[in-house]
Amino acid sequence: MSRPKLEVADVFRRHGAAWRAANKAHLSLAQRRVMTAIEVCRTAALGGHVERCEDCAHTRIAYNSCRNRHCPKCQWPAAQAWMAAREAELLPVPYFHVVFTLPAALGAIAYQNKAKLYALLFTAAAETLTTIAGDPKHLGADIGVTAVLHTWGQNLQHHPHVHCIVPGGGLSPDGERWIASRNGFFLPVRVLSRLFRRLFLQALEAMHAANQLRFFADLSKLKHANAWRAYLAPLRKSEWVVYAKKPFAGPLQVLAYLARASCSTSSQPASIASVTTACSPTAIAPTSSNSVDGLSMCHRRQPRTPTAITPARPPPTTNRHLAHAAVVA
Repeated sequence: MSRPKLEVADVFRRHGAAWRAANKAHLSLAQRRVMTAIEVCRTAALGGHVERCEDCAHTRIAYNSCRNRHCPKCQWPAAQAWMAAREAELLPVPYFHVVFTLPAALGAIAYQNKAKLYALLFTAAAETLTTIAGDPKHLGADIGVTAVLHTWGQNLQHHPHVHCIVPGGGLSPDGERWIASRNGFFLPVRVLSRLFRRLFLQALEAMHAANQLRFFADLSKLKHANAWRAYLAPLRKSEWVVYAKKPFAGPLQVLAYLARASCSTSSQPASIASVTTACSPTAIAPTSSNSVDGLSMCHRRQPRTPTAITPARPPPTTNRHLAHAAVVA
């Protein structure tokens, strides 16, 4: 892939200093460090080494990389490796793309409690899928879930949601056969939405009761129990958005999209650079997330070795595939 004419680093080098000066009251130290890392990546500021051809003596200077989690140049190889690993785990069955989205009112709380609420979003989404899929009234199978967190929407506003890639079926409770979902239908989204809402709010209330949440500025009043209950009351009755469809171009299309966004990069960095600089440095991952795997999750359990598999559709054929299909929270 040839180097694009314009990169995020070019925008940061040209306008970053002025933008930081104009917004210094709103920038954290972590955000400043990310901008600086992207600006100096693969430049003389980080040092480097000289490569020399033994045959013709041609030399080339190769500058060191910043290796920052948010750097497009550094993380694109990680995105490719992540996608290749996920592609190797795909089963020869149909797949579904399921998205769980936090209501805007909870997105504000998540912005001030990123690590805890992002982790809860993962857990609640995975438990919702495995619980409903395991119910004999719906699918009655142990399913697999690969989930990736996105914290920003296409409008570049804070918009926490989890993308899930789910095989259209799973192992029977005894592990002896493959149970396929109905053609073109996975699980009822309304049922998923209701359980997701209940699980998330229950865990969120437990965090609040244990004083594990932080509230600042306009949300500071939520430290008090009465204000907290009043704030959550409308969320208990509202419909939470859950999207579930079979991807038109198959699971690889979804994986490619997730790989690009999950590494805070793009196959076309110039398109990112064309966005206003104000939006780029604020999308900083929690400090505990240092790689693509830090913001993705694949639940697993020990594989069982079935004595016979008699599915209606082509089954997983290896223990590695069966382990992936039998993912539970």
